[in-house]
Amino acid sequence: MSNGKLYIGSTYGFNGVWQRWSCYVNTNGHGGNVELKKLLLDDNIYKKISDDKNYAKNFKFSLLEVFYNKNGNANYILERESYWKKVFESKKFGYNLN
Repeated sequence: MSNGKLYIGSTYGFNGVWQRWSCYVNTNGHGGNVELKKLLLDDNIYKKISDDKNYAKNFKFSLLEVFYNKNGNANYILERESYWKKVFESKKFGYNLN
């Protein structure tokens, strides 16, 4: 929220959103995303996380669509993720590289 940049992601694993969100929590906020890792390192966020915990206040989490992943519809979910990346131009103005 501090810089207006967006990150669009999807999840289609057995545990859905919980699985993906846990990945972000367990990695101090980057979830394996290259651009978010860079942000953390560039801003020395790791130190700030332990100092004041304000880093998380700069992010807002929203669900754009919800699907029941049944019978292997992961490809469709990935297509929808690509659609939202185009709508929000998160490759150009955000943290999505792909």
